[in-house]
Amino acid sequence: MEQIKRQRKISTDDSNDVKRKKFHSAREPEDSLDINLSTKSISYFEDLCNEIIYEIFEYFDFDYIYETFSSLNQRFLNLIINSNLPVKINISSVSKPNFQRYYTNIIIPYRQRIKSLRITNSFAADIILSSQDNISKLTRLEALIFTNISPSYIRNLQYLINLPKLSSLTITNDGYTKTEETKFCHQIFQLPVLKYCNILLGMDYTLLVSSLPFATNKYSLIEDLVIKNYIPLDTLYTILSYTPHIRRLSLSYLVEPEKRQNMTFSITLNNLTYISLKLTSFDFHHFELLAKDLFHNLQVLRLYASSEITYLDANRWQNLILSHIPNLTIFDFQYVYFLWSKEDMLSTYKNLIQKFTSSFWIERQWFFSTQYPYRKNAGNLIFFSVKPYKRTTFRLSGIMK
Repeated sequence: MEQIKRQRKISTDDSNDVKRKKFHSAREPEDSLDINLSTKSISYFEDLCNEIIYEIFEYFDFDYIYETFSSLNQRFLNLIINSNLPVKINISSVSKPNFQRYYTNIIIPYRQRIKSLRITNSFAADIILSSQDNISKLTRLEALIFTNISPSYIRNLQYLINLPKLSSLTITNDGYTKTEETKFCHQIFQLPVLKYCNILLGMDYTLLVSSLPFATNKYSLIEDLVIKNYIPLDTLYTILSYTPHIRRLSLSYLVEPEKRQNMTFSITLNNLTYISLKLTSFDFHHFELLAKDLFHNLQVLRLYASSEITYLDANRWQNLILSHIPNLTIFDFQYVYFLWSKEDMLSTYKNLIQKFTSSFWIERQWFFSTQYPYRKNAGNLIFFSVKPYKRTTFRLSGIMK
């Protein structure tokens, strides 16, 4: 049995294989020399020194480390429980009794070592958020992912402000009120070192309409913001007023402003170089206003638009880019038009699309292709960027045969 334990193989996924290769290649030559000159042959995993084992542990979640190594022998148990090794917790499918046991035996004893915490069960998230003491002890926490938080516990996110290292936050809440939404946004902007924020409040089609005022003297350090709700343009402007350091912005559904009066955005976002947008019922005029306000230093634009034919006006695009997006190097564009009309519109679209082959587009290496509908005037016309941007996914709507 002991021999079996010694020869136990530990399997990892492909990503960890890559990481392991990088780990070996990154080691200093003298480290390899020390191992080769060792009088003891390295035949078993247990022959490795503690420092190397700790480095290997960094590639695994703590629950895997505990379950796999703690029962091998006393040395490995001591390495786990007596070290200062950062702990990564990743809990998805688990029953409530099993999580309660895991919470008591793993999370509570080692919470001051937890570096990342990913919880996808609502009852598990609720248990962790149930008291200020539970949260305040997570002093080394850098990354937090919570999905399916009960509305009754979302107010406890205010306690995250006491975590000195929390730089990454992903929150999915399955139900909320407008009042809770405003409080939630306010709490997010109060986090002292937060750099990455990914939020979905309710369902993705839930409209995010915050009653927050424009920021005046308190700002967030957020650099990477992902919003998966439908969000009106005026609400976006309010949120961005709190994030002057933003570098990357990703919006799953940007819609036209709730308030129709002329909007201005007085803050210059000098660091904003990457934007990914899906536009829903959003006319090109509002997109031009958005570009004039936000795209001064933009280098990467990934854009999905549909329906409005103005997005296929190559000359208008050219003028907009030259005037307001001069630093753009990557333009990844996908446009979908739904053809259900008896009128022959294909010739109109072909004429528009042809203008994307001028020298302006060729010089920048921006090339496009078209997927025509499966039958005349019925189906989806898709106009999209091709190489040098190798697409792995496409957004498709409707039915195509």
